[in-house]
Amino acid sequence: MDVGILLPQAGDRATRDAVLRHARAAEEAGFDSLWTNDHVVFPREYRSRYPYSADGNLPGRVHIDASLLEPLTELAFVAGVTSRVQLGVAVLVLNMRQAVLHAKIMATLDHLAGGRLILGAGMGWAKEEFEVLGMPSDRRGERFEESLLLTRKLWTEDWVDGFEGETYQVDGWTSRPHPPRHVPILIGGDSPQQMRRIGELADGWLTHGNYLDTAGEAMQPAREAAERAGRDPDALVIAMTGIALLASDRLEQVVERLGRAREAGVDHAIVGLHPRELLDAPDLMRRFGEDYLAAAKSG
Repeated sequence: MDVGILLPQAGDRATRDAVLRHARAAEEAGFDSLWTNDHVVFPREYRSRYPYSADGNLPGRVHIDASLLEPLTELAFVAGVTSRVQLGVAVLVLNMRQAVLHAKIMATLDHLAGGRLILGAGMGWAKEEFEVLGMPSDRRGERFEESLLLTRKLWTEDWVDGFEGETYQVDGWTSRPHPPRHVPILIGGDSPQQMRRIGELADGWLTHGNYLDTAGEAMQPAREAAERAGRDPDALVIAMTGIALLASDRLEQVVERLGRAREAGVDHAIVGLHPRELLDAPDLMRRFGEDYLAAAKSG
């Protein structure tokens, strides 16, 4: 199992120097990937219901009045100071982003990073964010699927001809450079429709810690969809974020939770860093890498 870690991205702690230190230390410690997440702007108050909490509200740790670095820009920044570690976004809200433009941005990032991008892709949940960005919020599933299909075509075909979607019509256009290798696309969400899309269109599922012990079982509808589509269901991978927060007094707990994820069938686990540890992050990641990471990956 690969193990990645979230980059500092929010608030006053996400300084240039902190991001640099974090990225370099994670690579040196043996982590396999660095991750960001995606919001562009925040409203004073959300009307939309947050789908991943029982009460429909954002977790208390999310401070909507704090700064938040744009995820692709941050990944491009750390690509220049790392050489091995993969670079992922969990998840990029495709529906909020113009597909042709962002296919180019991501291909450029992957090209300059030497083929290290992982695209976690999601539909988004907050109607307010779509509105302020001037993007439609209806028919989210259909628009998401269209963006995903077009992105892959722009990344792999010399010329995109005859693409007729509801939002995008692309006929006789090219977008180069292509990514230097196949960019893994991991779809977020757990609805039956998203499971179908994972099986038909993606390389795997990007899920969250609520499925810590049941990810493999929950993935079964996507595998069945892959089989119906003539794809290899065993080639689909599971990535999981929200597993644990690294802290100096809970490293054994992090290893235990990573072990549970591994036993549940997770292929790529993503941990965070406790906010109080940010200043000492390089030393903490080095300690975790030396004493715990190998066991967390292989058991």
